[in-house]
Amino acid sequence: MAGKHKYRLDCETTNKQNRLPCRAKGILMRNGRVRCKVHGGYSNGQTTLEGKVKAYKNLKQFKNRNDQEIRTYIRGFERNTIEVNGGNTSYTDYKNEGFS
Repeated sequence: MAGKHKYRLDCETTNKQNRLPCRAKGILMRNGRVRCKVHGGYSNGQTTLEGKVKAYKNLKQFKNRNDQEIRTYIRGFERNTIEVNGGNTSYTDYKNEGFS
């Protein structure tokens, strides 16, 4: 007897044209959502620095910044550092002091 599998994960997105749910097999993502490969289930985001700069340029807080400022922001973020009172401090320093 053919039917819908009991444990199959369905994609949670809806179709733009007729607002019906997507019927494709979904993939459980890290944030708890279920997406199919068409709606970003296999996407890991940008991996190159140029791709990340292009994505950051679309954000409201980075519209007026040039590419070099965004590159330094991304590099600082990738090194897991935060600028506090003019100096760079790693996140682990705050974690050890009890700040969250």
